[in-house]
Amino acid sequence: MNYWVIAGWIVAAGTVAGLSAALFWMWSGARGAEDVGAEQRAAEGFAFDRYAVMQRLLSEADTRYLRSHPGATPEMAARWRRESVSIFRAYLGELTRDFHALHAHARHMLAESQTASPELAKTLVRQQGAFLRARIALEARLLLFQLGAGHVDAAPLLEMVHAMRLDLGRLVPEPSAA
Repeated sequence: MNYWVIAGWIVAAGTVAGLSAALFWMWSGARGAEDVGAEQRAAEGFAFDRYAVMQRLLSEADTRYLRSHPGATPEMAARWRRESVSIFRAYLGELTRDFHALHAHARHMLAESQTASPELAKTLVRQQGAFLRARIALEARLLLFQLGAGHVDAAPLLEMVHAMRLDLGRLVPEPSAA
């Protein structure tokens, strides 16, 4: 058998295993979003501004700045990168939980609605799929970034969640303060 074919199968199997592990990891984290206060937090409002730091957190400018100083070692830069990725992942987990809380709130509002809204139901399904695809793409870019290749741009995912929040604000009336 040709060695290239064997190598191809190994790479394909590794890719499938990695994607499966990533999906399992994301799915298990998403189930934690359905905690007792998640829907209440969504009803109180989504704080999009708290995620603005994600757009700059993995910037190469910080690493270049660190490397430009005398006394900075490659180990320091590697540590900075690892810790930045760890912080980014924490924000990404919070963003995912907020997305699922918003989604749960919208599903609850749809279920409690006196009038069926097929438009809202289609929007919810479409947005959940789009979020999952964007999250998988971001995880892949984050993995490449950790290996030293490429960069991570969180803006598309952040914009998607922000747009979802705006769409849901139009489709689902905000709860009135009593």
